[in-house]
Amino acid sequence: MKAWLATVAFICGVTLLSTSAASVDVPDPGSPHYANRMLDFATTSTIVPPDNVRINVTLTNPYSNLTQDMVNISLTIGVYRYATQDRDEYITEDFPNPPLIAGISTERTVLFDRIPPDEPDDLNDTFSEWADFPFWVSEKTPHGSYFSQATYFVRFNLSFNFEGNSSVVVLKSRGSFTDEQWNTMVSWESGDAIVNTTYMRSLGVDGLLPDTSFGIKVPIPRWPLAVIIAAAGSFSFMGLYYYVLDNPGKHPMLEKRFYYLRGKLSEFRSQAKYRRGK
Repeated sequence: MKAWLATVAFICGVTLLSTSAASVDVPDPGSPHYANRMLDFATTSTIVPPDNVRINVTLTNPYSNLTQDMVNISLTIGVYRYATQDRDEYITEDFPNPPLIAGISTERTVLFDRIPPDEPDDLNDTFSEWADFPFWVSEKTPHGSYFSQATYFVRFNLSFNFEGNSSVVVLKSRGSFTDEQWNTMVSWESGDAIVNTTYMRSLGVDGLLPDTSFGIKVPIPRWPLAVIIAAAGSFSFMGLYYYVLDNPGKHPMLEKRFYYLRGKLSEFRSQAKYRRGK
């Protein structure tokens, strides 16, 4: 699970092996300089079922050096992997009770007509689109154990083209690749992620987006703690009770109260036996 968490944010420090240009208005539209500024999402970090998870995605056009708008924009989001300390698996059709977007499916696509380019020097001319994705979580949704939080990983798939240019730009996150594709495309040297962009583009992908994730954890029930506290209190009381009665005269006030309590308990037991005997 730790390895998967490490790959969620690796894109921020990625190094590219190739800088071959795509046939669009930007020489390298999928470079981290653009990809890392394109999506911004706010995610509910950890929830307790049956609470719902909300992922709010803001999509910005980071190509401030262009005058063309991003058009024909398609953004697909989907939950694709489940992990705990002891379990790690893809979410398939056989996965029981996965989180569902709006209670319908594990994946959803939203479309936007156009987004003008961002103007980083003028906050009044910042254009963006946003979408809200509510993931419904039921009490039957797998959530790990009381001592191990379950993490669900969410992937993104974004495609668009620039106005007046038919070439489609495609950006995907980790979850859109198989393990084999990812391991072939990404290597690690001295702690840095090295991406083979030649291989990446052979898959029809221009750049990489970060995944996101959310956690589900069921709180530890309170009744075991209550039982432990009650048991500890009972043992403490019994210890004090026998100590006082075994040492007469040392604690007269407590001794008097305990003898009174003993008498009441004996009276209660006698009445109970009498009622059962009737």
